[in-house]
Amino acid sequence: MADIIKLLPESVANQIAAGEVVQRPASVVKELLENAVDSGATSIDLIVKDAGKTLIQVIDNGKGMSVADARMAFERHATSKINRAEDLFAIKSFGFRGEALASIASVARVDMKTRDAESDAGVNIVIEGSKFISQEMCAVPQGTNIQVKDLFFNIPARRQFLKSDNSEMHHIWDEFHHVAIPNQHIRFRIFDGSRILSTHEPSNLQQRIVSLFGKQYQQRLMPVAQDTQYVKVSGVVIRPEYSKKTRGEQFLFVNNRFIRSNYINAAIKNAYQGLIQPDAFPGYFLFIEVDPAEIDINIHPTKTEIKFRDERMVATFITSTVRRTLGTGNAMPSIDFEVEQGIDFSMNPEREVKIPQIRVNPDFNPFRNSVQPIDYTSAERSRIHWENESVRVPEPDIADSLPSELTSETPSFNGETYIQAGRRYIVSSVKSGLLLVDQYQASLRIVYDELLNTTYTEHKHARVLMFPEKISLSAADSELMAEISDELNKSGFVISQLGRDMFSVSAVPEHVDLKGVSVTQLLEGVLEDFKSGGSLKSDRREAVILSMARKLTVRPGQFMSREMMQLMISKLFTSSNPEISPEGKKIFSIVAADDLSKWLH
Repeated sequence: MADIIKLLPESVANQIAAGEVVQRPASVVKELLENAVDSGATSIDLIVKDAGKTLIQVIDNGKGMSVADARMAFERHATSKINRAEDLFAIKSFGFRGEALASIASVARVDMKTRDAESDAGVNIVIEGSKFISQEMCAVPQGTNIQVKDLFFNIPARRQFLKSDNSEMHHIWDEFHHVAIPNQHIRFRIFDGSRILSTHEPSNLQQRIVSLFGKQYQQRLMPVAQDTQYVKVSGVVIRPEYSKKTRGEQFLFVNNRFIRSNYINAAIKNAYQGLIQPDAFPGYFLFIEVDPAEIDINIHPTKTEIKFRDERMVATFITSTVRRTLGTGNAMPSIDFEVEQGIDFSMNPEREVKIPQIRVNPDFNPFRNSVQPIDYTSAERSRIHWENESVRVPEPDIADSLPSELTSETPSFNGETYIQAGRRYIVSSVKSGLLLVDQYQASLRIVYDELLNTTYTEHKHARVLMFPEKISLSAADSELMAEISDELNKSGFVISQLGRDMFSVSAVPEHVDLKGVSVTQLLEGVLEDFKSGGSLKSDRREAVILSMARKLTVRPGQFMSREMMQLMISKLFTSSNPEISPEGKKIFSIVAADDLSKWLH
């Protein structure tokens, strides 16, 4: 039998390795930015074209490389970070595997210029698809200027799997944030071609966060600091009232390296227990410093997964630290004295209102020695009067809007049949059994239909704000806001862009009841939904309306009076689809009377 096992060519092996290291343009951005930071740079420029598909360029003023090092950098497993296996447990740099440049050069056209401080001239190396094209001397400042062009030009199948430019640019912004946040001493700039998107000068942590995400974060951040012999935790957490429905503002760094850890994320969310909704996620920018020997970062080529020697201890320490910060920052909840059901002071509108009469006993003498018997006649008459007085409650005319199987067994379908269970569900007795309604999904269907129908017919009407509200956004959110501003303006908003990262809202739809939600929070919620997949909807206008409806609905845990429940049920069964919410979830269910008897017997 002939031998069939062969050693793969170097170019094929590099492309296989690139499948793990280079998954999309953002992967290239991550590797190049981390190399620039490791070089000791104090200024880093990132330039992208077509969301990185055409060009990714990183320019730094770091140490640079000699001619020999520049050529060796494109070989597999060539690195200056480690020399022996023991060094894997003492790593303080970003890179150490020596795979990034070789993998990138195997799936793109790479043009690198670099010079170190000891050389009079730099070197220019060109590699395309792992093939060495040229090497020549050139004039270049100290540092490195590397261009990655036509990513996946030699693997068309991989290029077809890339998402839209907006989606890929969103991932690039994520990787940019992962590097820019922990390295506040470095000046970062990011360009889209020749157009500058944002500039971030050297600063402290809070100033860097405000520079990246907008001025509105100045009032949202709460400093965190706690130190022990084993672990040190520092950074900031975001106040509970600004929690969001996505994990976009969760940044966890271990020894300045961005990582993902579901266990620690759950520990941080546990510290917010009782302060945020169960389906919301807290925001934080936390830095964990431990001895490199206590962690293992050689888990995955992307180096975003690590193992702690004692992960439970670290998670417990973080939970207590964050909880103490929330307590000292007046973010913990106060005692809830809210009464479940108020006293009904309604009166019979047909009863004649009489002016109270005051009777005076002219013979009363408080200094008389003899004790006079107390006359209970007046008090007794008053008690009998109120006991016999009947208070009529107007009967709502909603039975006609309900399906026949939901009609109440009682002759008068009044609001007294409604009960709120766990501040999440509305319970009512109906003809076929027991009606259970999810108050959030029902409210979402009602608000969504109202916004959608009004948008079709009254999109030109808007309620002008007395004082226009200014919104400061991050560069990434500003790009998205400019993209969906047409849909927002068609819905009744009047939004204008004042600067690169500043917008002004001068009017809101006249039919929108903000219900205590600020315009900034409403629009931030719309942006968060789009970043988490809302832009994938075929109808972008409906996606905008659904995002607004989510912010304006009755939330789980919110108390509802009898009248509120009655009105919600009435509107639900006159909506376009009372059974399914706009999120595709079931709104109500009927428990048959026979099933109820099974629960008890």
